[in-house]
Formats: sequence, C-alpha cells, structure tokens
Amino acid sequence: MVVLCGRLEVVVVEACNLPNLDQNVLRPEDKSDPYCLIEVQTGSGGLFKIGKTFTIDDCLNPKWYFKVAADVSQDVAGLRFTVKDRDLLSSETIGSCILPVHTFVDSSSSQKAELPLVNVKGFQAGTLKVAASFTPTTNQTDPSFGDRAWTKASELKERMTRKIPRYGDTTDYVNSFGDMAFLHGVLDLKLACANNLPNLDSSILSISKKDVSDPFVVVSLEDVDGEPWKVATTQVIDNDLSPVWDENFRVDVCHDVSSITFTVRDKDFISSEQIGSVSFPVNTLTMENGVSGTYDLLRENKNKRAGTITLSVIYQPKHAVQHSYEVPDCLFPLRKDNEVRLYQDTHCPSLPLSLTDNYGNPYLPRSTWKDIYTTIMEATQFIYIVGWSVSAKIALLREDGEDNRPLGEMLKQKAFEGVRVRLLLWDEITSNDLRKTGAMSTEDEETLNFFRGTPVVVVLAPRDRHSKDMFSTKTTFTSLCYTHHQKCVIADAPIEEMPGKKKVVAFVGGLDLTGGRYDSPRHPLFSTLVREHKNDFRNRVFPTLTSASGPREPWHDIHSRVEGPAAHDVLMNFLQRWRKQAADHMESIIPLNQMDGIVMDYTSTAPDRWNVQIFRSINSDSAEFDWSTVTGLTKKKGRAFDNSLHRAYIHNIRRARRCIYIENQYFIGSSHMWPECRDAKAGNLVPLEIATKIEEKIKDGERFVAYICIPMFPEGKPADKVTQEILHWQLRTMQMMYSRVAAAIKQAGIDAHPQDYLLFLCLGKKESPEAVPSELVAPEDPSMTLAFANRRLMIYVHSKMAIFDDEYIIVGSANINDRSLSGNRDTEIATGSYQPMHTGSGNTLAQGDVSMFRRSLWAEHLGEEAPVDADPSSVECVRTVHSLAEQSLRVYLEPGDTPTPRNMLLYPLQINSDGTVTPRPECPIFPDAGGSVMGARSKVFPSTLTT
Repeated sequence: MVVLCGRLEVVVVEACNLPNLDQNVLRPEDKSDPYCLIEVQTGSGGLFKIGKTFTIDDCLNPKWYFKVAADVSQDVAGLRFTVKDRDLLSSETIGSCILPVHTFVDSSSSQKAELPLVNVKGFQAGTLKVAASFTPTTNQTDPSFGDRAWTKASELKERMTRKIPRYGDTTDYVNSFGDMAFLHGVLDLKLACANNLPNLDSSILSISKKDVSDPFVVVSLEDVDGEPWKVATTQVIDNDLSPVWDENFRVDVCHDVSSITFTVRDKDFISSEQIGSVSFPVNTLTMENGVSGTYDLLRENKNKRAGTITLSVIYQPKHAVQHSYEVPDCLFPLRKDNEVRLYQDTHCPSLPLSLTDNYGNPYLPRSTWKDIYTTIMEATQFIYIVGWSVSAKIALLREDGEDNRPLGEMLKQKAFEGVRVRLLLWDEITSNDLRKTGAMSTEDEETLNFFRGTPVVVVLAPRDRHSKDMFSTKTTFTSLCYTHHQKCVIADAPIEEMPGKKKVVAFVGGLDLTGGRYDSPRHPLFSTLVREHKNDFRNRVFPTLTSASGPREPWHDIHSRVEGPAAHDVLMNFLQRWRKQAADHMESIIPLNQMDGIVMDYTSTAPDRWNVQIFRSINSDSAEFDWSTVTGLTKKKGRAFDNSLHRAYIHNIRRARRCIYIENQYFIGSSHMWPECRDAKAGNLVPLEIATKIEEKIKDGERFVAYICIPMFPEGKPADKVTQEILHWQLRTMQMMYSRVAAAIKQAGIDAHPQDYLLFLCLGKKESPEAVPSELVAPEDPSMTLAFANRRLMIYVHSKMAIFDDEYIIVGSANINDRSLSGNRDTEIATGSYQPMHTGSGNTLAQGDVSMFRRSLWAEHLGEEAPVDADPSSVECVRTVHSLAEQSLRVYLEPGDTPTPRNMLLYPLQINSDGTVTPRPECPIFPDAGGSVMGARSKVFPSTLTT
C-alpha cells in the first residue's frame, strides 16, 4: 500500500482470447460484447471506479485504446480491471486482474503490462494489455490539481446539468468526468482516406461493374445520452472503394462530449447508407498527440470489419489557442491603416442626450443615408450596390432644401455621366414578371424594370444551390427559403489631400436602401406621417394600416463606412459574387487598376486610424473563389464555404474581459445545450460562448455583463406560426443561458441575480395623444384600432452589431442564428474593427470611438438618464439599465396616456433567481398585436427555415 497524492493516468489497450459467453446454437455468429471497468483498490480493500471503456459488440479480441485520468489523494494498493460481457438487461463478468501499485508508482514513465484475466472460478479467461503512470502533486491547492480533481457521483450529475465544476478553471483544462468531458476550444480534424470498403451498390440494377459505393464521411460528437451532433462532412467520392478525401476541418467546440464518431456512408440517389464507423472516447482526445492513425471501420450493429479509415484529431483547449485581435485562418486577413465611420439609424440629426467625445468636443453623429448620397454624387468611376432589397423609389434625403430625388433617378444620372453603376440583388423567387411583388416585398422585379433600357446594369441573383443529386429537394428549398442577405455600397471617392485622385470606400451594415428604413433616434410613430413618411409607410405588424392613420413601424439599424485596404476586400467580395452569378455581364466590370485616378494602395495616416477585418458567410454556390491562393475556407459535402463571421463572434467572445453589448434582429443558437427541442439543430455557438464566459467570470470572482438588445418580436404578426416558432427557439436559447448563469451564482455562493450578468432588452415606444397630428384619423379596419388607440408599437431592431470591451466592434448584415452564421444558408458580410491607439487592458476599458459609439447608442435608447459614463461591466451600471428599462416597460404595458420615458425596455419575460424563464403576469401575450411571448413550436416548418 502507498499513499498517493497526484495524477493517475491509465490506458486500457486491448484484450486477447476472451471466452465467448454468448454462445448460441440458433445464432452462431453471436459473441461476447466486452467492456472494461477500471477501479482503484484502496489499502483497506475498498474500490472506487475511475472509468469504463465503451462496449465492442461480438468481439473476443477487443481493441479499446481507452485513456482515463483521475486525481487521487489516498492510500492505494493497486488498479483493478474487470472485463464484462454486456447483455440486454445486465452484464456478466468475463475476468479480472490487478496491477499492483509498485509497478507504476516508482517510474517516471508509463508502465505497460499484459495481465492474465481470471474468471470467478479461478480459471484464466484471456489476457488484458494496460498501461499506467502516476505524477505526484506536492501542493493540493495548486489549480492543476483542483481542476482535475475526481468528483463524486453528485458532482457528475451537476456537470450533466451544466453546472460548473467545484474547482479550477474550465478555460484551462478539459473537465473530464469518467464518460464525459466539456470540450471548449478547437478540434483540428483530418480525413485522409479509406481502404477496402465493401461495395453497397452491387445489385442487378447496377449499370456497370464500375458502379460501386460512393463514400463520404460524417463526423459527430456524442453527448452522455448518446445524442450525436454533426460537426463535419466530407465530399462524396463517386465509385471508389478506397477513396482519398484529404480534407481538413477546423471545428470550434463548446460541447459536453462522451465520444467522437467517424461514419463512412454510401451516397445513393435519394438517401445514404452506412458503410461503417469508428468511435473514440473523449479521453483519447485529451492525450497530447490526440488520435492519429489507420483504424478499422465496423458495420452497423454487426461489428464486422468494413475496411479502414485514416484520420487524425487534435484538440486544442481554449487557453492554448492564441487570441489576438486578428481572427486566424480567414480568407481576408486583418488590414491596417483604415478609416471607419459608425452610424446609428439612417438619419441622425441629434441625440436625446448631449455627449462629449474623447477630445472634449461635442459628439456629432453622422447620418448614413446623407453620407451615401454624397458618395454616390461624388463617384466618377463606379458605384456597386449589393442588396437584399433596393428600391428605386425611395429618397435618401428628406429635410427642407435637400435633394429629395428618388435613388433610382440619382443612379441613372450617374450612369449617363459614364459611371459604372452595377446592382447585384437577391432574386426573390416568389416575384416574377407577372407577379411583381413577392412574399418578402423586396421590389426586385420593380427595380429591374425601372432601370431597363438605361446604362445601369441590374442582376437578380437567386440563392442557388448546385447539386449533383438530380433528386435532391435541397436545391429548391435553398432557392425558396434562403436569401442573399449581404448589404453593401462600394464606390470611388475623392482623396482630400490628393486632388484628382480617388480611393475606394465601402458601406457595410443592415443597409436596406428600401421603404420603411428612413428613421432617426427619436423613432416617431405618428408625427412624420404628414411629411417624411407620407409616401414611405411601413407596418408589417398591422399590415392594413396606412399613413392616413398610423402608427408607422419604427426602424433601428447600425451601419459602417470603411476606406483603406479593408474596403478593397469588400470590393473583392462583390467581384467574386459577380463572377459567379453575373458571368454574362463580366464585360461591364473594369479592373480597378485600369480606372483613372484610383490610388490602389491608399492608407490612412490619422493617429486614431483603424485595423479592420472583413468576415463573411458564403459558399461556392454564390462566390467564385481563387483556388490557387485561397485560404480560410471550410468544406461541407465538397462545397467550399466561408463561415468566418461565426468564428469572429466566437473569437471575440473568448477574448472579452469585461462586457459585451449586442444589438441583433435575432438571437438563437446552441441548441445542443437546450433543456428541450435539441432536434432544432441551431448549432451556432454564440449564446453558449457568452454563457460560458459569464460562468468563468463568476467562478473567478470577476465582473462581466452581456447586454443583448433584440426586437420585442420578429417582424410581422407575432401570432403567426413562423413567428411563434422563432420566439420559441429564442426562449429555449434564453432558458439555457440563464440556467447556467444561475447555477454558477449558486455554486459561487454570492448574492446576485442572473440579470446582474445577462440582460435581455428590446426597444418600444408609446406616445402621448398630443404627438398624433390632427390630420390623422382612426383606421377603418376594426382589427387595427388598438395600435392607433394605444399609440404604441415596438421599435424594430434590425441591427447586426456586437461591441466587446468597448474596443472592438462587429457591424454587418448577419443575424445571430444559423441562417446567417452557418456559411451555407443566407449570404452575409460584416466588418470587425478596432483602433490600436484605443485598447483596454486588465480592468480598464477602452476609451476610443467604439466606446463613444456604445455611449451614443445608450443615449439614444435610455435618454437623459443613460449611464453613459459608468463602467458597463459594473453591477451598479447593469442594475441602473435594468431599472430604467423595467420602468419603461411598465409604462409601455399599462393603459393610459403617459408616454414611455425612454425607448429601451426590459424584454417582457420574467427571469427568476433560479434561472427559470416564465411569462410576466401582466404580459403573457404581446400588447395590441397578440401572440404568446413564450412562442410555440409549430412542427410544421423545417427548423432550418426558422433557426
């Protein structure tokens, strides 16, 4: 007996010549289904389990290569290994053996042994090969010891319900609890090849002898319940029993994992059939060199060999991955020396609260559409517009004395002046020559017809999906349900310090140059209906309302303008898409270096200049990639895609030190950790990464707050089935996040509420009777009278923005859902920007233009009482925002003429101290519009449409 205090590592390699306990005359192919139980034997003869291998069916020579690690601090006599045969209802012991403690405790390296297995009658029952090593720990308070401390069964239950471990830091180590570990970092996968696969296509229907299996590989992570989560899929290799894929995958993980499985499947016309698979327990991933080699594939439920596969898996924990400002392995690298402008709303003449910038001067926000107007009018070479919806009828400027001509007339003028005006718009499949207005009212056909016969070139690009499978329904589904959602305006602009020379500028954001988007920080419901919005009325919540009554639907959005090297990357995105989906019009695009006066290498020399990186969600169906130079792309089923936008969010959440402020149109994801409805397969990691960050900070005794501002409900009628399902996915996301935060608070034993760390907000407005112009009259439709009578409506949050530690900002077109972040659904683009001169450190937040912009947004939303000078990560600040938003929500909900004192409202759900999310008693349904605030799953629509 030896008293051990340190880390014990054990590997169960294989067993040989096991007896067959499943002999059956009727089923002679049946054999034992062995697994191995690993236990520590104490000096007093007691046993405690430290691990169990997986079961290999019908095998008398099983190879497990199973590794388990445990921290021990007690007397140990040895290790006991028991090999059992798993049956339907119970297990039968095949044999056991003991590895004495002295064989491995005195060695600095792993000691291997081949031990005889002895059955209950004392006879030999095969042999077992194992290895063991022990590393002493002199200080039990050292984090490395506590992090790996073996937990009792109750702690395993806590981990399975996603409570954080009692000790240590989840950022630094895999927290392994026997059959499960929480992987938080990156998996690097390499699928090289397979050999000697069986032919599943051999039949009398085969056209030729060359018609053999068409293999591809699916990689899945399984949780403790055995639920698989697909993380990678290779291309299909046609008619090949020894296929070579040679594909690499970089997979961000934030998952509870028990095993990783590689399944080779045969692609058929309509479906696919499993050829074979190989699984590895999660413990093997935590070994220094991961998993690498050639492994047997086993047939499904038969465990007959089905060829081999060559692969490798390396796991890098989050702490081991470098987290610089640049997001690594992206198609577009970080570009230095840019100029950036940030915009809130389309027209921003003033704010409810006067602010002072970082140099002591009055802060004067810019107006997006006014700057776009100036850029269009000053362009002499090219104007390229990428859009989800662009209307030729809208006016960019609407104040007295301004040029209020429609956008279409301005673009025609510039085209007739010789400027190359090119529009690449989403082709909404439900609109056509006969039915001009489609289901989404994007006006694509109207815009195309408006410019017909002019030098303006308009290309309507469908969201195509190219497939070799002639029977695939996914091609039609993609064109019908997914969109081109990128929104950019790119043009040449004069360089002030270089007369006669031009630079490239690019606007990126939620830029819909279409109806209903013109708005200001005041977000009026009624007052502008007699002028600015008289001919530009939009209300999707109450669709029969008109500008004769109102209210209009207010619109809040965020945009950016970039000039410098990063603007050339936005231009490159346009050219890649144009080459792919407008190939017939390539002659209308002239290379930049052939245009007069363009300075190709223009950079900013301002002291507070910006570093900018461009991110996208797009695949090879929608953009033509230069394969000779391309980097940073992933593949799925052979289709290359760029999902750098998703990786940018993950990267910056993991980097964040103090706070995150998000405004987004949707907030859905991480369904693999939802308490229910995991089959929705909303796989993006953004919500879970935020929740995990908060858990880590609570455990470390540090402050961290995530503010998330979303619409009160998705645009449209909130009682509609699609909207209700989206709300339901959003609820599941919030439940997952709050339950984890509450568990962390409880385990830390602190006096706090989950909303001290995570606060969901929305925007809405209620106006007084005096705000309604006398010219307006009550609507004729009685079902629409409530909105007019109560003079209230949500302000629709269309923003797609995130600010990290007041120093780094993402602005673009992407929502936080799988449609926008997967890379294979909607196409998206965004900028990620920061000022090297204005970065924070430790507990100090940055004080540059990003911080100024966040304060400007809070001034818009929270008015004169906005805590713009407070540390947003402090408990005082988050409770102030909570109090102000709660007060506004109560005024919004109650009857009467009192207007809301500010536009920011607490999201109308009840967040309890234990993390449960329930309806507010006074707001089970949305006021005036109806529809459950909790939402409801429809089970009618495919979840890929609503997630």
